[in-house]
Formats: sequence, C-alpha cells, structure tokens
Amino acid sequence: MAYDLKREPWIPWRRRSGAVEWGPPALLVDRLEDDPVVALVAPRADFDGALQEFLIGLLTASLQPPDERAWKALWTRPPSREALQAALDALPPAFDLDGEGPRFFQDLSPVDFADTEPGTVDQLLIDTPGDQTLRLNKDLFVKRERVGRLGRPAAAMAILTLQTYAPAGGQGHRTSLRGGGPLATLVDPRVDDEGRWRAHERPLWYKLWANVETWAQWDDRTPPGAPTSFDAGFPWLSPTRSSGKASGVKTTPSDAHPIQIYFGLPRRIRLEFGGPGRCDLTGVEDERTVTGFRMRNYGVQYAAWRHPLSPHYRQKVDSEWLPVHGQPGGLAWRDWLALTLRAPAGGLREPAATVAAFNRRGASVGLMSYRLHAFGYDMDNMKARGWTDATLPAFVVADEQREALLRNTAEALTDAAGIAASALLGAVKATLFQSPDDASRDLSQVRADLWAATERAFYETMRVIAAPTLDIDQAIETATVRKKMFALALRDDALEVFDRWCPAAGLAPAALRRRVTARYNLTMALSGISKLGEKMFDALGIPLPGGGHAARASKKRARKEAVE
Repeated sequence: MAYDLKREPWIPWRRRSGAVEWGPPALLVDRLEDDPVVALVAPRADFDGALQEFLIGLLTASLQPPDERAWKALWTRPPSREALQAALDALPPAFDLDGEGPRFFQDLSPVDFADTEPGTVDQLLIDTPGDQTLRLNKDLFVKRERVGRLGRPAAAMAILTLQTYAPAGGQGHRTSLRGGGPLATLVDPRVDDEGRWRAHERPLWYKLWANVETWAQWDDRTPPGAPTSFDAGFPWLSPTRSSGKASGVKTTPSDAHPIQIYFGLPRRIRLEFGGPGRCDLTGVEDERTVTGFRMRNYGVQYAAWRHPLSPHYRQKVDSEWLPVHGQPGGLAWRDWLALTLRAPAGGLREPAATVAAFNRRGASVGLMSYRLHAFGYDMDNMKARGWTDATLPAFVVADEQREALLRNTAEALTDAAGIAASALLGAVKATLFQSPDDASRDLSQVRADLWAATERAFYETMRVIAAPTLDIDQAIETATVRKKMFALALRDDALEVFDRWCPAAGLAPAALRRRVTARYNLTMALSGISKLGEKMFDALGIPLPGGGHAARASKKRARKEAVE
C-alpha cells in the first residue's frame, strides 16, 4: 500500500504542553481548546519553513475559502479534525510518496530514469557539499556522508524542501518557482492585546490560516485562459512539462492552475526505496527507507510567477517583478519597510501579498499588530551560505493616510540610521588605522551593531504612531516628536558602539589622539554640526540645531559686524 501523506503520521508537531507528536496534516486542528499544536519540530530549519509553506498551500487547496467572509468564518470557528481530513481526502491523488502511480513531488515517468545513476540520499539536502567541494576536500563545516538513509517522513520533507527552494544545480537543473533560495515572509498573528508574541501557547492553525488565499485572490493573480482543472495544480500528476533544449518551454501562470504556485516541480527526481532501518535525521525506525534517488535535468522552468508568500522587487518601473532572496548578514529593522508596507504607485519593492492582505484581515478580526516571520536560504549560486530566520513586529494599518505616515517615518529613520552608520564606520576606521583608506579588516559588523542597538527605538516609534488611539493629526505630531527622539538615540547608540570598538585603555599616544579626534567629529556629526550631520537631520525632516551651518555662519557674521 502506498504511503499516503494525507493520512500517514509524517509531520512532527509540538503541542502547547510541550509534547511532540508525529501525525498527519489534519492533526493541526486537533484539541484546539485544551492542548493545541503550536509549532512544527522538523529535524532541520529548512524543513520547518518548507512544511509551513506546504501546509498553507494544502489548506488553500482543500478548504478553498471563496472570499474574505468565508475565510473569517473559519478563523472564528476552525474546522474539526474530521472535517479537515475529509477536505484533504477530496483532493486529487497527489500525495503518495511511493507506489506505482503518481508520487509526491516526483517525476511521473520512471522509464525516463532507467539509464541514470542513483545519487546518494544526502544530496537531497540543500546544504550538502557539491561534487567539486568534495573533490577539493573543502567540506570543512558541513561534512560529507552525514546522511545515508532516510525514513519516509524525512524523505517527504527533504524532497518537498528541495523542490520549494531548489538552488542552481548545473546545466538544466532548474531552480524553484521563485529562484534559488527565496525569502518567505509569513504573517503570525499570535499576539496578545499588548502586542506580545504568544506563539508558544496559541494554535499554529491561526498562523497558517492567516496566510491562506481565497478564490478571489487566486483570480486576481491568474491570467485569462489558465487551466481550471485542479489536477493542473499538481504537476507530478502529468508527464513533466520539460524545459529541455529541444522544446525550450517555460511554464508561466497561463500554463497551470494557480494552486501550482505552492507545488512547483523544478527538479525531475525519483526516490529509491529500500528495506527497513533507522532514519539518520530523525532517529526513528521505518519499515521502508529511502537510500538514494535518480534525477534528470530539464524539469519545469517557471517564469513570471509572483508568489503570495514572498516579497518582490524590480529594477525599474517597467521591468519584471522578482522575488527577494536571503542576503549575507540576515535581516534587521532596516529591512522592515520593504517587508511590511506597500510602496506608493511606481515603487520598486512590494511586500508579500499575504502581508498586504492582512492589513484588511487583521482589522476584521480585531488585531492591531502581528509578527512577521521571515525565513529562507542565503545562496551563492549553488552554495548555501546560511539560513535566515527572523521575526519582526508589524502593525495592522487599514487606512491609507496612516500607512503613508508609517511608510514615510520608517523611510526617514532608515535613511538617517544609514547615514549615522557611515559616520560611525568612518570614525572607527580613523581610530584603528593611520590611514582609513588602508583598513585591512572587515568592519561590516560596526554597521550591524548600530542597527541592532537602535532596533528598540525604531519599533517603539512605529508602534506609537500606528496606535489606533491616536487620530491622524495626533499621529503626525507624534511622529515629529519621535523623530527628534530617534536622532538622540542614534547619537547615543553610535557613541556607545564606537567606545566598544575603540576603547581608550592602553592606546599609544598617537592612537589616542586619533581616537579623541574621531570621537569628537562623530559627536559633532550626529548632533547635526557637520555636512554629514545636516544630511542626517534632513533625512529625518527635523530642524537642525542652531538652524544649520548657514544660519550659524550668518549669526557669526552678524556678531562680527556688530563688534566692528
């Protein structure tokens, strides 16, 4: 009998009580009142991320809320475990991991793989060293041959994760629907009345359901003439739409059911099953294990899709929207604006559609704030440099005036902090090196330290001006006051970071003179008494101390003329 992922206990869940339980997808809504599931506990962080995205797609496909009213009804009264299981059972037969028919996230045609050599199962893991790394013996931190056998639950998670985040893999080995290592941003509405995050005690159902699409949202992103058959949403139910050299075919939203956005098939893969054994990732015994896989190139090549769970950007107003990808250094509050608020018409960045939609949804269910969960790989072509995972406070803003105020204030604070970070970095270099241009160390952490130090001041500013207790005029006045306070916080935090990087104790006389001069210049700049300082105050849109350089010079001339 095939291993049916709609019913088998392949997902590891954690309940509010701390108990970990393996179960099918429908366990999500089990015992919501007394001991609900609050988290996934997969053996790898990337599995956790891919499982969340998969479950959002699965809920969208199975429960299919036609509009926001239907979505809200299931928010207010979630389905029973039996009702959710019945909805899952009604889906096409696309969830068997093994067997003779269609296989979950695998190519439909085994005959096409008869002449291919099987690869080791650890190559399903995105951070496994590649062939060149192994030949050059450079697998220093992520070692080879860590995983030789997977149980069926871990194998399902592995192939799901690879297809969801597939990086570049050599000639004809396609990247995921969003390219290699896309960044996902999910709304997590599990906060209390004070905006404190309560993910450890509130049902995971609410996080996943907050990101589910309605039919109306499907229609908005689906071009006329796209297939309407649900089977076209699961590409492994049909022969692979190959992107080989002969056909060169690309798969756009016009070529598939809109639900395929959650179930992309860029890699042509067939798992190889063996006998019983212990899974090297989970430690769980399974009567049937996966020991390898076969793969062909030229799977589905996706183009022009805009995934609802990812933010997007474009190079120019008339160019194509592209998904945002993870970058070195992870995420900080400097990224908050691009991830949470819509840009004005003609902007070059947009938050994920699910985030934009929650400004309406949140207000309809009485929420004024939430957490934004951002995660994804930082990829360098085929190489995984790291995994980004961060949660950022966010606010439900239902009216355009308040949204514009938040956007403009966030932009002002972000620009000012960037200017302050440049001034700080310059001061540190001037202290540590006789000639700052000869700086030999990577000092990017100096900037990161300032962003971290000012995080609280930024979010407190956003929280205050987003508060519905203030009318728009009060919020505008408060924003001005808060920007002045932020300028003081920038100065104090930058000087504290400078003192940490450039302590005075033990310095030789020449180095001490450099430090004193650099700290004085930094203080003047961050107080608005220099060209760089004036630029920072201008970014914040607040008055310069003493009216700025021109005003001070005018007063000085006036005093001189009075004396004469």
